[in-house]
Amino acid sequence: MINPRNVDHGNIKKVKISRKNVKKNRKDTKAKVDKHPLISYIYSMKEKTLTITSNNISQKQWSNLILELNLIKKAWASYATLNIKAPGIKKIIAHGTRTNFDKD
Repeated sequence: MINPRNVDHGNIKKVKISRKNVKKNRKDTKAKVDKHPLISYIYSMKEKTLTITSNNISQKQWSNLILELNLIKKAWASYATLNIKAPGIKKIIAHGTRTNFDKD
């Protein structure tokens, strides 16, 4: 069996890359890619919808689901604008996210 370390691989050079060139090239690439981000790809995004239905969900489970979706909406705020539509959603979120429990 032939050991691959002992075989002549031809004229292979080891290239040494300095860190300065890597940082400079990275900055140049960013500048080239994001010159006009709003013009290049955001205008062509299509609105996407998601529908979740359930027939056998309790009121407590429904409230918890709405609150979880609201947390997802807040976490994704920097990436996308999410809209949640449901009956009674304002009351559920207001009651589920309040911190002052003295007025019960």
